Amino acid sequence: MKLPLWRRRQQQDLDAELQSHLQMAIEDRIERGETLEQAETRALSEFGNQSLVKDVTRQTWGWTGFDDWLQDVHYGLRMLRKNLGFTVAAVLTLALAIGANTAVFTVLNTIFLHSLPVHDQSHLVAVKMTSASKSERSERFLPISYLNLKDLQGQNRVFSGLAGYSPPFSLPLWQGRSSQRVFAEVVTGNYFEVLGTSPAFGSFFASGEERAPGANPVAVISYGLWQRRFGGTPDVIGREIRLSQATFVIVGVAPQGFLGVDAIFGPDVWLPSNMTEQVLATAMRDALTDRGKPLFFGVGRLQTGISSAQAESDLKTIATSLAREYPGPNAGHSIVLQSASMAALGPYGAGILFGSALLMTLVGLVLLIACSNVANLLMARAEARRHEIAVRISMGAIRLRLIRQLLTESMLLGMASGIFALLLGYAGVSLLSSFRPAEYAQNLASPKLDAQVFVFTLLLSLLTGVIFGIVPALESSRAPVLEVLKEASRSLTGSQRRVRIANVLLVGQVALSLAALIMAALFLRSVQRQSTADPGFQTHNLALFPLNPGQVGYDRARSENLYRRVETDVAALPGIDSVSWASNLPLWERVAADVVIEGRAQQRKSDTVGSVVNTIDLNYFSVMGIPIVRGRDFTESDDERSMPVAIVNETIAHTYWPGQEVLGKRFRFAGGNFYRQIVGVVKNSTYVTLGETPQSCIYLPLRQNFSDAMVLYVRTHGDPAQALAPIERHIHDIDPQMPLDDVRTGSTIISQAMWGTEMGVGMLSVFGLLGLLLASVGLYGIMSYAVNQRQHEIGIRMALGADRARVLKTFVGQGMKLVGIGVVAGLALALLAGRAVSSLLYGVTATDPISIALASAVLVSGAAFACFIPAHAATRVDPLTSLRES
Repeated sequence: MKLPLWRRRQQQDLDAELQSHLQMAIEDRIERGETLEQAETRALSEFGNQSLVKDVTRQTWGWTGFDDWLQDVHYGLRMLRKNLGFTVAAVLTLALAIGANTAVFTVLNTIFLHSLPVHDQSHLVAVKMTSASKSERSERFLPISYLNLKDLQGQNRVFSGLAGYSPPFSLPLWQGRSSQRVFAEVVTGNYFEVLGTSPAFGSFFASGEERAPGANPVAVISYGLWQRRFGGTPDVIGREIRLSQATFVIVGVAPQGFLGVDAIFGPDVWLPSNMTEQVLATAMRDALTDRGKPLFFGVGRLQTGISSAQAESDLKTIATSLAREYPGPNAGHSIVLQSASMAALGPYGAGILFGSALLMTLVGLVLLIACSNVANLLMARAEARRHEIAVRISMGAIRLRLIRQLLTESMLLGMASGIFALLLGYAGVSLLSSFRPAEYAQNLASPKLDAQVFVFTLLLSLLTGVIFGIVPALESSRAPVLEVLKEASRSLTGSQRRVRIANVLLVGQVALSLAALIMAALFLRSVQRQSTADPGFQTHNLALFPLNPGQVGYDRARSENLYRRVETDVAALPGIDSVSWASNLPLWERVAADVVIEGRAQQRKSDTVGSVVNTIDLNYFSVMGIPIVRGRDFTESDDERSMPVAIVNETIAHTYWPGQEVLGKRFRFAGGNFYRQIVGVVKNSTYVTLGETPQSCIYLPLRQNFSDAMVLYVRTHGDPAQALAPIERHIHDIDPQMPLDDVRTGSTIISQAMWGTEMGVGMLSVFGLLGLLLASVGLYGIMSYAVNQRQHEIGIRMALGADRARVLKTFVGQGMKLVGIGVVAGLALALLAGRAVSSLLYGVTATDPISIALASAVLVSGAAFACFIPAHAATRVDPLTSLRES
């Protein structure tokens, strides 16, 4: 039978009174030192109502089971759904920031954290030769000759296996009479065994198989080449492929994602070391028998219980012994070990690490700005929930219970943001992947959203929910119950305290945003300076055609005849200004050598001269626009019958013969048995990267230093792109079998050299602007909240005669005062960060006034606009309406 209304209300009052007494009893016992369980047991014996006791302890002290957590989640979802506008704004804000972190982490996870598909990577180390060069003031990592590698394999006591692999090199993969360029590595027979990887199909090379040169024409192809060239068919095993002039039988397919030891760039084909003569350039075809021709990097698997330091000490001892026994090729050289993860980053590992740390720091700043933004939104929203929270406190809920509920709502926001962040991260990674150079894209690692990325985004979303939710939760749980219930707290201390907290958060947003913008501006200016820097040669109207006649079976006589005929015939084509040959591409100078200067026989290791070496033909300096500052150019008479000569750049001349006449000085290459005389000095050029520290460079005449792989340099009257097709057709008319897979223009060379830097700076700029956007939105929210809280005051002022301009000036001025404090803090933060990244900047300093002024102007302009909009809206409200609504 249903009780009458007056009886139900009487029962509710009795229950509320009993509940209050029960709560006080439990609190009193807890203050005496009893646990919650002990206090609950005593209360149950005194009051007898188990259901009421459970309700009080659950409601007041919180967590007693999974059902309570579900109740919090259900209530949180209902509140977020009820305030849909707030939820959408918060989720979008956080999704942008978490998505940026997800995109960057996905790339870094691919490079740093994604384990190689090998067995027990922690026991793998890279083995490299070092040669300290005074000119470079750093250690250079060099390959190891095959004979030295064999000695290291046989004499070491620290590895269970030591294998060798060459740097990737290009080969023509023939299909009928056409070819495509692929990248290959020559590896020792135990390479895959040492790495501990298994093929996707077929088998790998037999361990320890040492056959005569050319007697093992087998190949392992990459998973990507298997998909592209053979459509992923399982019957690929046993098929033949023609690489250069040799035919190989496919015996295996590498596992998906396997790039070898490198984590960034991998080959398409792996070939056994005894096929070196069939695939390498003529100069390296005797690498298996010449100790002076380094070819392999080493990778070893440490024995159980052997540390990397112990292994390095053992190998250094062997290297010292080899230097005594074979001083020519090994003088001044030693051995160094790297972890497999560090070696996977290639020669620019330190720069990649620093750049990655910079990107993660920047997206971390963006995330902090977003968290601050949402915290301010929650602070403003808490004003509307003050009555609800006060009622819950009056009913006996304690702070811990309220904080838990509010944090649950925050983490639900974080999780919803994480879902959208994964979509944004995927889009960001796809966009970054699209910027990879097309000619190398298939060999570069492909970032993917794997399980590690999902876990990262999940944890980051939960952590974000705690970060932006903790301060509003703590503040909201302090609701002044009596004031709120009397509805007299609109302008009292609670609101003032919230405004102060919001202002502190806003100042932090502005400071972090300005620091991020200044960093982006510094790198933008650095790239602009770098791209416009004089590389030391002229890139306009330049076309380049790499030719490798040795790969298609040409001997020296045929190659020399081909060079002469191509040069003569191309120079006669319409629109061609000049033509020459060189062994190296611009900004791709990978040929280096140690040099012994005559008269300095007693060199220390640190005095060894490391230099770029470029073999060139007549007229090269004229085609490239490189001035000869002293001496002469090479001539027809500089052939094998005449004295060996060379031309050096200004760096090597000034470094090793300061204040002396360089012409006539002599040097020889380490391991060589004859000296070359210097006949000319040319201005410095850029050899590896734009804006690099000046390097030593030696030019050798083609007639004295034959190479069967050269680059045709063509200077045109007009756009070089229009000359590419006619020149290619002409070369193919001479020999249809000549591969031409890497034709470029001078502008292409520059863009290829800059793509990585430009991509990184582009990401910095996007994240910096994203931080600015989030800070501006946060400032707008703070100003809107402040205007809403002072609407009554605005109405009074305007009713008493204050004009709109004065009110507008007051509120904009208050907002900009906070911005000013944030700018000062941001400048200090940017100066500290600028010192850390100053080594990566080119042509600008960490205190570059233009970058600082530009970033500050952009931020202040955005902040002023964000302050103006709500202030202007407030001045448009009718004073009487404002007073009535207040």
